[in-house]
Amino acid sequence: MKSPSPLYPPGRALAELEAQHDVLRGMMDRCEELADELDAGRMGPMQLTREVARLRLAFDAHNRFEEQLLRPVLLATDAFGEVRVEHMVDEHVGEHRAMRAKLGSEATSDLRAVIANLRAHLAAEERYFLTSKVLRDDLVTVEGVG
Repeated sequence: MKSPSPLYPPGRALAELEAQHDVLRGMMDRCEELADELDAGRMGPMQLTREVARLRLAFDAHNRFEEQLLRPVLLATDAFGEVRVEHMVDEHVGEHRAMRAKLGSEATSDLRAVIANLRAHLAAEERYFLTSKVLRDDLVTVEGVG
């Protein structure tokens, strides 16, 4: 996953983060498919272990990108006060750490629970942070437009 530049325009950041979310969802789908195969006894754990490792690496890269990008973009758009932005970002980073730690379990039921949490986390990011009302290139938003 890409590293943000200091002058990453909000609209471009939004598009990049949405694309990364799509990639992560595809990887989660693949992990769930492999977990189904493992549970049905049609394969051993090696493929699933490799795919989970790939998901963990992609999730880590996405989180680093997002964490570097989110604070300056939110502060630049002046949508929130500085203290509120810091609290939001710190809480968000904590969620990332907790989910990453849970991606190490070998039980498919644990993996499915982590993937469900990851999906909910991505959906929440898209609802609260990754919207054209928060990440926008203009400084003025007209209600109902954007």
